[in-house]
Order: sequence, then structure tokens, then C-alpha cells
Amino acid sequence: MKISLNWIGRYVDLGGLSPEKVAEDLTLSVAEIEGIETFGAELQSVVVGEVLSCEPHPDSDHLHLCKVADGGGEALDVVCGAPNVAKGQKVPFARAGTVLPGGVKLKKTKIRGALSLGMILSEQEMGLAFESEGILVLPEDAPVGKPLTEVLPVLDTVLEIDNKSITHRPDLWGHYGFARELAALYGRELKPAVGEVRLPEEGETVPIHIEAPELCKRYIGLVLEGLSVGPAPAWMRYLLAAVGQRPISNIVDLTNFLLLDLGQPMHAFDLERLRGPEIRVRRAGQEEVLRTLDGADRLLTPADLVIADAGGAVALAGVMGGEESEIRPGTRKMLLESANFDPVTIRRTAFRTALRSESSARFEKSLDPELAMTAVLKFVELLDEVCPGAKPAGPAVDAGGWKFRGLQVPLR
Repeated sequence: MKISLNWIGRYVDLGGLSPEKVAEDLTLSVAEIEGIETFGAELQSVVVGEVLSCEPHPDSDHLHLCKVADGGGEALDVVCGAPNVAKGQKVPFARAGTVLPGGVKLKKTKIRGALSLGMILSEQEMGLAFESEGILVLPEDAPVGKPLTEVLPVLDTVLEIDNKSITHRPDLWGHYGFARELAALYGRELKPAVGEVRLPEEGETVPIHIEAPELCKRYIGLVLEGLSVGPAPAWMRYLLAAVGQRPISNIVDLTNFLLLDLGQPMHAFDLERLRGPEIRVRRAGQEEVLRTLDGADRLLTPADLVIADAGGAVALAGVMGGEESEIRPGTRKMLLESANFDPVTIRRTAFRTALRSESSARFEKSLDPELAMTAVLKFVELLDEVCPGAKPAGPAVDAGGWKFRGLQVPLR
């Protein structure tokens, strides 16, 4: 597992401590650190450029001839094929000679007869995303010539954790767990996982029926409306990329962020694609078939736990969602799932189907049922920043009857 120190810094101040010191102390007291890497190190030669002019290439229907100022003297000729490049933009720029992530060294070159002395970069070319539709456009007030690492939070230190050393610690399968340990180690303040969040007391809900209570202690469902699916904020995308998680969209990225933040898996259903709508947590039927998010048809057995609607299975509980109800660009309403499933069942299903996911890896460790509601509140807390205008449409339905019972330990 990878732990981002920028991410940890959201909860505890590690000022004055080197990454090497943090890694050493964690190894001695918490879990073995197998390595330290600097995410975004190759971007320290990338600077803010300004596109002074942008004209169509006379011999191409998609290339552009640009002049770019990068604070280093005369403007440079650059050939750019991105569809979204335009005059006046502030952009990440690399001169010829720069080595990009992946080891690619930029060279002076001619493209369709036009000289190109550098490259205007996309997030994909900088190793910040797995795919990009065009170049990255920076804020208008970004200073020309300033290193990109001083403009965007792209520089991070990442610790590689030996998973075997935290198998018995489900609380350490998220950044908050490590932040708690570091706060204790260094006597520093730990910020709360979530602030004061109030959910509506009335409004739209979806009925939830737990038909296999021995396999599901708790299932929380919350309807959210006003969604506009698009990219997540840059800070979230870069934190996810730093730990090897592919950014997808703001809603999906938020569920993945909380999985890696708190250690609680969550799932988002397109509400308009749920039949009923209703949710039934039940054992799969003999030879019931579910097409999962990877496009494969899974033949299930009664040993598997599924999330079903009025028409059939829509997710393989704790392992992977179904293709039919996934979040799409046009999704406007969703049902958020945060649950607690039987660890043995999840482990057996993941093994039998060869679908060991980030979600199943955590459910296998036997999670605290209290974490399910914490994650829902954290989701709502971040929602307005991640998806402006989205909000809960009603109260959370908390099925399963889970109640926390305090334990008193007398000390003498």
C-alpha cells in the first residue's frame, strides 16, 4: 500500500520531520516501510508558459503553430496537437532537453516542416493522469516562468508500506489511520476525520432490506441529487495519482478517495438505473449472472453476497459494482452505499472470482461498523467542493440495526 505524506498532512502537521525520519519511526513502531519515492520529481523542470499566439498549421487539419513565453527570454516556436490549445492560456511548458516522466527526453524537432522547441503538456504526459483529452490549462494568475511544482500540488513523497505488516490492523488501511499513529508518535495534534455535518431529517430515501443479516451488519444508503459528473478537483486527482489510483470522475474519485482516506469502501449507484428503486442485500441465486464494472459476466452462487434491486443483482457486495448501474456522464441522482460486510464471505468471493479489489482487501480485514457512517458524513462534507450544487435529497437510511455499545475497562 502507498501512503502520501501530502495526504497525511491534511490531518497532522509533520513539519520539521524528514521523510526518512518518518519512515524509520513507522518501521520501528507501526509497519515496515519498503521504500520512499518522490511523486512528480520529473516535473521540477516544467514551468508555467503563456501561449502568445496560436494559428492553424498550414499543412495539417489538427496541429497548431504556437509561440510560448516561459520567462526565459524570447518566445519559443511550438507545434501543438491538442484540440483545446488557445491564445492567452497559461500552460505547463517543457523546453527541449527536458526529461518527462517515463524517461522521454524532449528534442528540438520539425513537425510537418515547422520547428518545435518544446512541448505544451497534458496531465497524462506529466504522469498526473492515466488519460487526457487535451493540454492542462492553468489558472490565469499563474506567473509565467514559475516552476509548475510551486503552482500546483504535484510534488509529493510517497511511502511504500509492506501490506503483510498491517494485515492485523484494518485501521491502518487508510491514510487517517497512519495520521493517528504519527500524531501519537510525535505528540502532535490530530485533526478530526470529519467536521460537523448535518443530514436532512426528511426527504427522498430508497428502501433497504437486508435479507442475509448474518453477512451484513450494517448498510447505509443516502440519495444525492443535483449531480454534475466531471473531473474531480486537481488536489484530489493528484493525491489519487500519487498512490497509483486512476482518476475517473468527481463522484467515483470521491468514493475512491474515502476508501484510501478512511479505509471504508463505498459505492455509488446511478439512482435512475435502479429498478424499484430499492436495495436488497441477499445471497446470490444459483447460477445468477452479474456483469461487473470490468465488463465480465460473473456466474454466482448462494455463497456470494449481492446487492440487488427489484430486477436482480446490481453489485457483488464488497468486491465490485455492476455495469448497469454505474455512474455515467449524464447521472443526476445517485444512491451512495456505505456498508459493513462479513469478511470471510467477501474474501471467499474475491478469491473464487479472481476479483481481489481495493474494496475487498479492506472488507477482508473486518472493518469497524461505525466507520460506515463516518464515511457517509465525510462524503457529504467534501461533496460541495468536489461536485458543486450536489446535496443529500433526504436522510440516510441505516439498515441492520447496528448500535455501538461502549466497553468499560476498570483500571486499578
